[in-house]
Amino acid sequence: MKLKELLKHIKVVKFLGDEDVEIKGIVYDSREVDEGDLFVAIKGLNVDGHRFIPEAVLAGAVAVVLENDGLIDDNYFVERGVAKVVVNDSRKALALLSSAFYEFPSKKLKLVGVTGTNGKTTTTHLIKSILETAGLKTGLIGTINYVIGDEIIPAGQTTPESLEINRFLKKMVDNGFGACVMEVSSHALALDRVYGLEFDVGVFTNLTQDHLDFHRTFEAYFQAKKILFDSLNQNAYAIYNVDDQYGERIVSDTRASKLSYGKSDKADVKVKDVKLSFNGTSLIVQTPTEKSLEINSKLIGEFNVYNILSAVAVGYVLGVEYEDIKNGIEKVENVKGRFEKIISPDDYTVIIDYAHTPDALEKCIDTILRLKKEAGGGKLITVFGCGGDRDKTKRPIMGRISTEKSDITIITSDNPRFEDPEKIISDIVEGVKKDSVYYVFVDRKEAIERALEMAQKGDIVLIAGKGHEEYQVIGDVKVPFSDRQVVMEFFKTKEKTT
Repeated sequence: MKLKELLKHIKVVKFLGDEDVEIKGIVYDSREVDEGDLFVAIKGLNVDGHRFIPEAVLAGAVAVVLENDGLIDDNYFVERGVAKVVVNDSRKALALLSSAFYEFPSKKLKLVGVTGTNGKTTTTHLIKSILETAGLKTGLIGTINYVIGDEIIPAGQTTPESLEINRFLKKMVDNGFGACVMEVSSHALALDRVYGLEFDVGVFTNLTQDHLDFHRTFEAYFQAKKILFDSLNQNAYAIYNVDDQYGERIVSDTRASKLSYGKSDKADVKVKDVKLSFNGTSLIVQTPTEKSLEINSKLIGEFNVYNILSAVAVGYVLGVEYEDIKNGIEKVENVKGRFEKIISPDDYTVIIDYAHTPDALEKCIDTILRLKKEAGGGKLITVFGCGGDRDKTKRPIMGRISTEKSDITIITSDNPRFEDPEKIISDIVEGVKKDSVYYVFVDRKEAIERALEMAQKGDIVLIAGKGHEEYQVIGDVKVPFSDRQVVMEFFKTKEKTT
């Protein structure tokens, strides 16, 4: 594709060079540049891509998009025959250029974006199952994996960079997919990773404290989430949780048609009856047509009632048959690391969950307390930690929640990154309930094993924070680690010794 064809889709402040040069690919990482590529210099959270323009040119870049015009003299580009493209915002330019290079794939798919603090992963899996049950090949971009048919790519981040998103969407289009369901993180919205994509549906799950290390204030966090709905066009749908205090506000400026869901009578898609158990959830959902769906889901907990309602709402606005909505939801037996239940050989229950925010941890524990009689009515032992280099204000809050509601709390490490794990734990301990029973084990494997050693028949061990993750982030290194694997190896070792 010629450079001039790409540049039609962005606002160019200044241009030097040959606009007829052929562009073979787009790259924003100088280490990945090949001969004939267009290099886009973006400012990352830790590294500024403008610093690596010489490396990109040396590797064969034939054009460079940048914000900082004065950083490198024009003669540098002229002497090397490299086109210089100056823009006001290289992140937005990367998004628009990527979309154009891959022939605007978001326009050729039913694109559903799900945002909110909690529930995104389960909701996207439910929507994917509904659409596939209706006969629509559906891709998935989310926290656990990026899924394109049989190809499963481990997720590096919840929402990848705009270049990768458009590449994935193009691959879906080329392989006959009709839809894609995407988790849309607040980081992705704030950093323009989904800028220029044409979403057919935007879904809001809920909003509670998270990512304040990045956004600084809760209002900034809210405003980042709101970008998704502000960007929807008049032909799209904005689906929102009317029971959440931010639900109506987040769709207040959208041009899209609105559809609410929740337990409230004013919800368009509402639950009329619900029965929760430790084996699943039965509920009756009423749609705007007054037609009701009886759904028997394997998913557990009141929080999953909301996830199911939002998925029903998406199926409804996309015109999916009620029977396909029902069957699609019922096919989802569990989502990896989301209230994942394991029964021990000694007849106690282990729950592995990704809950890493105060709200998610509290809802997870409340669900267990509500249903634990079915599991034997024993003690609740909660194992959790908090991430390093992340929002520090939530640490004592989570310490308080766990020690107030659990019989025993074990505080440990969870992706300490560049922080001292013991310092993170001391921040958590500041919030623990007076006279509560809690233990500290810095080593997460030891913490889990001690919890399992304490557990007796009828008890429940909640291991929170990492869910599906198969690593611990220590410094900038991902060390292999899986909560589930530790549990299963403990059971195997115990079986051998008994």
